[in-house]
Amino acid sequence: MKKFFLTLGVALFAVQVDAQYGSVELSSGGFSFIPDFTSRDPHIILSAGTGTGKRLSAHFLSLIRTDNLTPRNAIFITRYQLIDRRFKLSIGTHLPGLQITDDFTVDSFFGQEVLTNYRINDKWSLRSMYLHGKGRNLDLEMNFFTAGAAYAKGKLNTYSQFWILDLDNAFGFSQSVGYQLAPHYSLRLFANQTLTGEKDFIATIGLNRSF
Repeated sequence: MKKFFLTLGVALFAVQVDAQYGSVELSSGGFSFIPDFTSRDPHIILSAGTGTGKRLSAHFLSLIRTDNLTPRNAIFITRYQLIDRRFKLSIGTHLPGLQITDDFTVDSFFGQEVLTNYRINDKWSLRSMYLHGKGRNLDLEMNFFTAGAAYAKGKLNTYSQFWILDLDNAFGFSQSVGYQLAPHYSLRLFANQTLTGEKDFIATIGLNRSF
């Protein structure tokens, strides 16, 4: 576990040296690229990165449990933008993704992603994401795809998406809403409805501070 925190600290420093964005969010739940994996437990969500203004970018995301201030996961992502026009296309790798259990067992996985973004106008855009993940020290392999529409006007931004996950043939809908309360402060709302299996519904609310 000490090795993990050392690696985490070095990586955080490396990302933040040239960071162009960063944020801390106190949330009633967690965050996951896969909506069906969203935690119901309160978390502190940390994110930082070099921004998207260049072809190559680096990003860091971590969830910290609020009950004992221990990490739940840490994801290190590098992305390269292949097309940078009205239609944007980028590819990325998760090297690695770390999942930390309550008893401090660290599982790692590697992921590959493909992201698209098509700007319709100043308010609307269409987005999609394909993610393939495979465990390094755990028996897990999955494929995830999502597509949706993003809207932004003034202080309000929303994202509505439909997603498919090949684990248990799951699929569902999710909705994200952000509203800027003041400079650097925004309210974040998220809801997901899984339409397969137990048809779980989850909703979270968070206060975000950007830097």
